[in-house]
Amino acid sequence: MTISAPARPSPAVAAPIVVIAVFGITLGITYPLLALLLEQRGLPRGVVGANGAMTPLGMVLTAPLIPRLLRVVSPWRAMVTASVAIAVLLAVLATSDDLALWFVVRFAVGSCSVTMFVLGETWICEATAGPRRGQLVAAYTSVMALGFAVGPAVMAVAGTDPLVPLAVAVACPLLAVVPLWAARARVPRMVSSGAIPVRSLLARLSVLLVAVVSVSVFDGVTLQFLPGYLLGEGLSPRSAALSLTVLLVGQVLFQYPLGRLADRIGPRRVLVLSLSAGAAGALALPWAVGVPWVFWPLVAVWGGLAFAGYPLALTMLGAGLEGAGLLLGNTAFAIVWGLGGIAGPPYSGVAIDWLGHVGMPLSLATLWLLALAVLAVAGLRTRGTVGTRR
Repeated sequence: MTISAPARPSPAVAAPIVVIAVFGITLGITYPLLALLLEQRGLPRGVVGANGAMTPLGMVLTAPLIPRLLRVVSPWRAMVTASVAIAVLLAVLATSDDLALWFVVRFAVGSCSVTMFVLGETWICEATAGPRRGQLVAAYTSVMALGFAVGPAVMAVAGTDPLVPLAVAVACPLLAVVPLWAARARVPRMVSSGAIPVRSLLARLSVLLVAVVSVSVFDGVTLQFLPGYLLGEGLSPRSAALSLTVLLVGQVLFQYPLGRLADRIGPRRVLVLSLSAGAAGALALPWAVGVPWVFWPLVAVWGGLAFAGYPLALTMLGAGLEGAGLLLGNTAFAIVWGLGGIAGPPYSGVAIDWLGHVGMPLSLATLWLLALAVLAVAGLRTRGTVGTRR
């Protein structure tokens, strides 16, 4: 019994991890590729940015509808439908130059994407109950980050031909159906007949959503502004672009060790470490740019520790919740992540206009410090109910 018990969760966890990883490749391709294609058509940057915002907007507006959706269809059927729909929608984009249609389709892609993420992460949280929850959730985040990193690599290999990365982006959601089909009997119902633990859920969310929005803003701001900030600080275009790769490598490498640490000392303590590292890394960045032997390790460590706030929050959310409560918590995470993705770049952009290039790291540091303050205050009220180990 002691031999077989640890192995049982493995297939249930592996299937959604593979699904989201394959799906992450699609998003890793489409975000930069579609922006590039629109810029090549000579469209203003404002139009390109507005078109890109349709995906997170679709996520924010669709996420609240997912619990209602599960009253009509099963989670497995919803995920399969979303995967196939994304492939069809991207195929439509690949064959159309109608800008208005692009806006509609990218909104729909966001709607399908958030369905995949909310249901996939709820599946993972339900399948990882136990003392290794932090490690398994962190492994999921590492694989997801790797999927996002593979997307730009596909574009680099393809060169100037957009058809190859578009074909890969269309094929990946269809490939995700394969592990979904194999694991169809293991997908949890994600609903419960009993009452939803509203007080427990609100206690968790009051603490965790602050961390989620911090990581979301960090993700959106660094992807959009980090290369430009580094160019303004004197780095070459190649080094500025390479910084994003180093940041993503850090995200891939650091999640699992931090997950193991969370299982040993508790996720709340590691979350404090993550938020503190986010603030410290942002404040150190202007100084480190001029010191190469410090700068490159700093970017990798900063990316890994700061991004870890999301899987740590996901780990804390899953402790003691299941069914509808867990689904609603993940839905709230998705909404806040989308809002952070929408509001983060303008927030940092205003700071840059006001303070110059240094406004980018200072805006992030301010947000991390605010998150730490909120976490400290909320932790005094919720200690013993949030982030307990099981």
